[in-house]
Amino acid sequence: MKNNKNLKTLVVVLAVLLVLGLAVGVMTLAERSAYGRVSEELSIEEAQAILDEQLSVLPSSVADCAIYIVENSKVTVTDLAYGEAKDVILTCTYETIDVAGIIAAHKNDFLSMSTEDPATGKTMNATKIKIMIQEELLTLFRATEPVAGTVEIRLYETQTDSFKVHLSDEMVDTVFGGILTATRDVENTNTVWIDGEEVSIANRTSLKNGLKSCFALINYDPTQPDTSNAVGRAWNSFKSDFHRNFIAENRWTYLVTGLGNTLSLTFLSLVIGLVLGFILAIIRCTHDKTGKLRLLNAVAQLYLTVIRGTPVMVQLIVIYFVCLLPIGIEAFPSAVLCFGLNSAAYVAEIVRGGIMAVDEGQTEAGRSLGLNYIQTMTYIIIPQAFKAVLPSLANEFITLLKESSVAFTIGVVELTQGGMKIRSITYSNFMPLLAVALIYLTLVLFLSHLVSLLERRLRQNER
Repeated sequence: MKNNKNLKTLVVVLAVLLVLGLAVGVMTLAERSAYGRVSEELSIEEAQAILDEQLSVLPSSVADCAIYIVENSKVTVTDLAYGEAKDVILTCTYETIDVAGIIAAHKNDFLSMSTEDPATGKTMNATKIKIMIQEELLTLFRATEPVAGTVEIRLYETQTDSFKVHLSDEMVDTVFGGILTATRDVENTNTVWIDGEEVSIANRTSLKNGLKSCFALINYDPTQPDTSNAVGRAWNSFKSDFHRNFIAENRWTYLVTGLGNTLSLTFLSLVIGLVLGFILAIIRCTHDKTGKLRLLNAVAQLYLTVIRGTPVMVQLIVIYFVCLLPIGIEAFPSAVLCFGLNSAAYVAEIVRGGIMAVDEGQTEAGRSLGLNYIQTMTYIIIPQAFKAVLPSLANEFITLLKESSVAFTIGVVELTQGGMKIRSITYSNFMPLLAVALIYLTLVLFLSHLVSLLERRLRQNER
């Protein structure tokens, strides 16, 4: 028997090591799949055509100033070299409009203007403000001397789009005259000078948005193009989604906070369920054995029928919104009470079944020793019943843990709500909900293992 157990343990360890080895191999392949030189070389003319095509689609179709900037910006490839990450390094000269300088010099004039519509007397929205500002801004662009310089631009050979320009913030800002710097400048301006007095414009977002939309860019992704193969792209996509959903802005804390509340909710509800469940079980068993406590038994039966016959979510909504919210009790204690009452109904039947399963001779033995009914139940019957139903009670704890996930419907920040919070921020459905499911699965597997150990120990004691 011992040799069989050792063999099983060895097989499990080897299987885990094999899975880990395969995972490491796949990740290594994914990481290295972006390395190497490009599969086909480009001429300067071909690189120029790719560059012109991809830069031309950046401005918004309704942003006349952005279109003018791009059309009047000239980027010329003078030389190229090949990198070791499937990239082509272009050395370019550029000539463009000094967007950042123009905005810095005239932003006070634009941001201090009146936003009242002369025709209606109402405050104009960002679109109308853009239309009003755009012609004046275009005039300033046409009247300003261009700026020139050199810049390094990279093309990456991807699996899906052939060669793709790396539109880094630095490169785009450089070849288009500081267009991103101008956007940030407008965003960060909160005061203007009017008649020698500094005035706050922190709340005039439509004015700032109207000015920014004059030179807005679309189709703009500053991340480095992915040159990996299919495995590499899948791995990189997974890493990106993982970082966006959990690492960025410490969003993993939503899950940690939710997990803490879930465990607290489950534990407190279980305490209520155990106490009330044992009371209900004793009432029903006393009635079945002695015929006493008829009224309490009728109330207990009604309670069990209602609780076990209605969905827990309906009970939660009724207890919180109908019973407790009107008197000022918050969502978390309401959820604790609801799940405690729900669990008590199932605990009561589990315990009652255990008590009724104890041989009647045990009761007679206790009475023969001079113990009364309460003493017999306390010292003889309940300890034996508790030992018999302990695994079932542990399983009830696992069920209660999973059922607590519906507490988010009344605003309790538990584990599921933590995942939903991340989902609402990142608009990603798969990763946050998968994380929630895996955490629940891990908890259930751990608790199930403890239950199996408990059952094994109880069987050993019986021997």
